[in-house]
Amino acid sequence: MMDTNDDLITLELADLLPDEAGEVVLFASDDPVSIQSDSPVVNSGVVEHDHITMTGENVSGLTFSHFANGITVYHDSSDIQIVAPLVAEM
Repeated sequence: MMDTNDDLITLELADLLPDEAGEVVLFASDDPVSIQSDSPVVNSGVVEHDHITMTGENVSGLTFSHFANGITVYHDSSDIQIVAPLVAEM
């Protein structure tokens, strides 16, 4: 879906196809992208260790968001934003 007001491309997490380990890797395009999910983010940050996905992508140094449904999204740009509920701290 395309938001014509500010050229924001919006995708649902369910639209992405994870690999067998539940991982998705996104690389920046020229347009900002929003990934929306009803599944909460349970962990996020920057990959600080060597990690190669099952599809062969080296995601070391990329930003990641791990969702409660088991999917992890890795991306390389601040133009990709994750819109999802956060798990409340206990």
